[in-house]
Amino acid sequence: MELAGWRRWLRRGAREDAPLRRVGAVVDEAVDLFRAGRFDDAVETGRRAVEMLHGLAARDRGTALPALVLACTNLSYYLSDAGRPAEALERAEEAVQLARELYTIDRRHEEQLAEALGALTSRLMNSGRAPEALAAGREALALMDAYSDVLLSRLLEPYAMALAATGHHAEALQVSDRALQLQRGLAADQPVGSEMHNALGRVLSLHANRLYEAGRWEEAVEVGAETVTHFRESMTHSRPRRLVYLVIALKNQAVYLAGVRRPAEALAAAAEAVELSRELIAAQPEVHHPLLASCLDTYGGRLSDMDREAEAVAATDEAVQLYRKLAAVDRGAYLSRLAEAVSTLGAVTEDRKASLALTTEAVQMRRELVADNRAGHLRELALSLSNLANGLSESGRLDEALAVGEETLELQCEFAATNRPAILSRHAEMLRRQAIRLDDAGRTVEALALGEEAVAVAREAVAGNRAANLKILSFALEDQAARLENLPRLGARQARRHGATPSYSKKKARNAQVMAREAEELWAEYQQGGSASG
Repeated sequence: MELAGWRRWLRRGAREDAPLRRVGAVVDEAVDLFRAGRFDDAVETGRRAVEMLHGLAARDRGTALPALVLACTNLSYYLSDAGRPAEALERAEEAVQLARELYTIDRRHEEQLAEALGALTSRLMNSGRAPEALAAGREALALMDAYSDVLLSRLLEPYAMALAATGHHAEALQVSDRALQLQRGLAADQPVGSEMHNALGRVLSLHANRLYEAGRWEEAVEVGAETVTHFRESMTHSRPRRLVYLVIALKNQAVYLAGVRRPAEALAAAAEAVELSRELIAAQPEVHHPLLASCLDTYGGRLSDMDREAEAVAATDEAVQLYRKLAAVDRGAYLSRLAEAVSTLGAVTEDRKASLALTTEAVQMRRELVADNRAGHLRELALSLSNLANGLSESGRLDEALAVGEETLELQCEFAATNRPAILSRHAEMLRRQAIRLDDAGRTVEALALGEEAVAVAREAVAGNRAANLKILSFALEDQAARLENLPRLGARQARRHGATPSYSKKKARNAQVMAREAEELWAEYQQGGSASG
């Protein structure tokens, strides 16, 4: 949020105009309230400033318009932090409309238009409209040949999120890395609690997410830990506002830690995030329910990792109920998060019928999301379909499970073309599960081919992150060894029917013992690493 230009304009004009002096006082009051974490009060005061500026613009539009653009932009930030995303988006759209008018009058106001477009990018992201956010972010960055480091960092932050949400993962990582380097320089000499220090924490969080999405989980843990430390240091300054950032950092760190097989630490981070989000709810009940729901969803997953299934169901069910209420009011903003929570609840629910119903619902929601933003939601749809295939198989509906599993793998391959490292582990598991279903259907040769692919993908995943992927490689090898051992039992007629000759079967079977031994060795290493990490 750019306040310097606003204040320069006010100070320049206030010497000659009493109404401008009054606007200046209201503007300063809104900014101070916002920085103190009093978001509702900042909204009311910021709204009053906008109304006053609309009055001045009616009298002298050319003079008041630059400040009106900034006032609307700032108000969109206040509304967003006050938990009013729909109103925040409306104000951001108004700011862009006014900024376009200003830019048409005088091209030297390109910075104001870029600033307004940057705010609109953030508001569109918050409303679940990622493709539109990407377009706004691209336009903002294309307006000028050169930007100040402060403005550029502010524009890059939401742009990186929009890139990631629309499937441009490699570019998103590059942009977030650039934003982080810029922000480290800007915050180098700034005190704890300053705007630049606070912005550094946000960009650290952004970059950790991008590293995790790129499959660079160990690096994500390192940057995530720095993010948590950063916001803990900020807690003495404007606790409500910094507390939100700390909660988000803890929630994200729980996911990263789970990815590198540090489940006890992951659970502790997730539990603290839930505890602190409840503290925020107590202070501002109408603002922080989305954050609590997100934390509960993450917490449920971590409880399940520790085999605390009853607690996992309770936490995740609470998240689902919160998201259902939020989605009833703003479906576009919360449908993706509701689908995620429903999917998690389906995974931790032990009742087979109830689990299958939840998983089916998650698939339906994610199909709706993919229809609007295919690249941004393709991976999540594949995950939900994989869960559905597992549920159908467990319910004895093997033909349906095979069909859904086949669609899952097709979507995985499509996503892998854009971000292969992010899906290797899960893709190996999906291949392994589909191979087992082919086994159950008596389609032996197809199962062998898919099992071989599962082993290859699992090896690729282990090469990128050994500790996190030993388990899946061990399982894939064990399954494939069992298939190879069974091949000699096929008679010549059966072998021909399945497309394999007896000599082929014997040759493959000789590899079974080697695979089985490797699977045992990897499993022992996995267990040793698990006990060491807690």
